[in-house]
Amino acid sequence: MIGLVWRSMEHPGKLLFAPNLLLDRNQGKCVEGMVEIFDMLLATASRFRMMNLQGEEFVCLKSIILLNSGVYTFLSSTLKSLEEKEHIHRVLDKITDTLIHLMAKSGLSLQQQHRRLAQLLLILSHIRHMSNKGMEHLYNMRCKNVVPLYDLLLEMLDAHRLNSPAARNTPLTEEESRNQLATASTSSHSLHKRCIDLSDACVLGFPNK
Repeated sequence: MIGLVWRSMEHPGKLLFAPNLLLDRNQGKCVEGMVEIFDMLLATASRFRMMNLQGEEFVCLKSIILLNSGVYTFLSSTLKSLEEKEHIHRVLDKITDTLIHLMAKSGLSLQQQHRRLAQLLLILSHIRHMSNKGMEHLYNMRCKNVVPLYDLLLEMLDAHRLNSPAARNTPLTEEESRNQLATASTSSHSLHKRCIDLSDACVLGFPNK
């Protein structure tokens, strides 16, 4: 999601899914359930633009998102996983230090530096919320068979559903169980599938070409 927002910074009122796929809100309304997510993405892109987000800051934010997504969700409580968690936390601390260093050399006053750092970190919660909305939308499309989904995306979706707090306390339906078994049977062949930034378009309901 953050990559999509970053690409769309220079296109007010539009989202740049790919070099040849730039959509405005009216076009996004054509996709079922798209408007709410589209508006949140546009608002975040506008926030990036207003803050004049720099490339180095974007890289730091994206790194935090990627690292933070696995710290609590996919690692168990084994000794090895605890060591991995500690290592990830150390890397996250270094990234935070890098952000602080970027603020220090930005020419802002100390108060402005602290404010900007807080604003950048607050954006992460909005991006997490948008990502969850996107995953919910993708899951609904999967249930309705609206668009074909690649195996790797299906595995990501199943992992998200299985590890979300709500899903842990909710028994799977018979259809969900069948879907997960079907996904698991193809997992060994999924890593070679193309799953780059097309995942942004797929999450929001745009068919791949």
